Amino acid sequence: MTSIFALAAELEERNHTFALITIVSAVGSTPRSKAHMIVTESGDIHGTIGGGLAESFIIEEARERMKTDSSGMVSYRLDQDGSAHSIDMLCGGDLDVYIEIFSAATHLILIGGGHVNLEIARVAHQVGFSITVVETRAEFATSERFPMARDLIVHDSVEQALAQLTITANCALLIATHSHDQKPLELLLSSDFGYLGMLGSRRKVAFIKDELKALGHSPALLKHIHAPAGLDLGAETPQQIAVSIVSEIMSVMNTTSGIPLSQRAGNLLIVRGAGDIATGTILRLHQCGYRILALETSRPSVIRRTVSFAQAVYDGTMIVEGVTAEYTDSYSKAKTLMDHGIVAVMADPTGESIRHFSPFAVIDAILAKKNLGTEIDMAPCVIGLGPGFTAGVDVDAVIETNRGHDLGRVIWSGRPADDTGVPGIIAGMGKERVLRSPCAGVFTTDHEIGDLVKQGEPVAYIDETQVPATIDGVIRGLLVSGMEVTQGFKVGDIDPRGDISYCMRVSDKARAVAGGVLEALISSSMGVHRPGENS
Repeated sequence: MTSIFALAAELEERNHTFALITIVSAVGSTPRSKAHMIVTESGDIHGTIGGGLAESFIIEEARERMKTDSSGMVSYRLDQDGSAHSIDMLCGGDLDVYIEIFSAATHLILIGGGHVNLEIARVAHQVGFSITVVETRAEFATSERFPMARDLIVHDSVEQALAQLTITANCALLIATHSHDQKPLELLLSSDFGYLGMLGSRRKVAFIKDELKALGHSPALLKHIHAPAGLDLGAETPQQIAVSIVSEIMSVMNTTSGIPLSQRAGNLLIVRGAGDIATGTILRLHQCGYRILALETSRPSVIRRTVSFAQAVYDGTMIVEGVTAEYTDSYSKAKTLMDHGIVAVMADPTGESIRHFSPFAVIDAILAKKNLGTEIDMAPCVIGLGPGFTAGVDVDAVIETNRGHDLGRVIWSGRPADDTGVPGIIAGMGKERVLRSPCAGVFTTDHEIGDLVKQGEPVAYIDETQVPATIDGVIRGLLVSGMEVTQGFKVGDIDPRGDISYCMRVSDKARAVAGGVLEALISSSMGVHRPGENS
């Protein structure tokens, strides 16, 4: 009889995923005190740890752990107390088992045994891939040429050669034949592969894809092909190309981004500020797939609260144009929120969390008209919005926020225009639509954003002093009640157009600024901007 360890060695040699289960400790009455068992990915079971309900539970645990490649200790109590780790048995003992997962190495199937695939096989073997070579030319698929290959499949026709393969999600397929790449690509396209790549120029790839489309293959299916195969490493020689392609295969099979480790948090951004302009920026970046943490004060003084994620500091959650933001004071909760597509908001005016998260970019969207502590070395890309920043000094880029011809422009060197102090013109009205505090005190109001008001109507109070509406229109912005303000502080905003729907949507200015931020981020990540060049 084959021992359990000889079987484990055989399964590993054959590149199969399996779980080796070992009883580590058995206290009290248990079916077995010492035993081993193997559960394979295909469902085969070898050996026993005592049978019965306990063994069934542990087999199921092993199957689940094989899905996630997670070895670990599992403890069970064999009684009927109904707890999470209790198995409904009368034995009354405690059972500790260690489930060790042996995952199959990536099975690299090279269709073609030419000089590039030979170099790919050499590199892939060094990183632990299991290698199969498929050829129609016997002299190019020999054990002398490919000593690292587990299997060599040779047949007169590529169709019959490929028919001998069993393709699973653990398989990476690379096509680099001497004359007929299209046929194997067509045959493999609907397979359950983990990676499918093809060597060749962009022109060749485009031609073959057009041919496959003409044969009825869907464009969506063709998008799964990695062609031309490989990462952009500037590779030219067969050895360099091999490194490029094996790197891409590893990235795809391991479901990683393939970006430099220094930019591992490449889709993690921190935005300082969560007012209306910052929120417009966050919305656009969120829609582009970035994970975002917004930093605010403990009592934000935002006016356009219906379109500001800063409101989450007061309400716990805030939804703007279908995107949800949630307030938290926990780093781990913030990460969980971002991982689930929710904008995380924290009270952190000094930016202490930047060091903890190490984001790809920091965007200062406080709009204080001065720099409140943002530095160029906070992240690989640092962007400032509006006056107070100098590109190339305290930030990498500045986005113009003044309305006019340059709104949203990316500045890579120098400063943006100075603040004019003049509010944007809406329906011919500028400063007259802004509500300001007539004195210092505590702001209170019984009005809501979206209320229609008439000129002279009391909108709010600073202590006992009225703040009247300056014009007819709809209240587009209003401070939260209870805020202490100074004389002249902006406390509200009236839109003379009277359209309530505008109160619930980010402004054209916010969208323009957001476009500039996105341009700067993409340019920075691709390394295409040049110091001294503005766009």
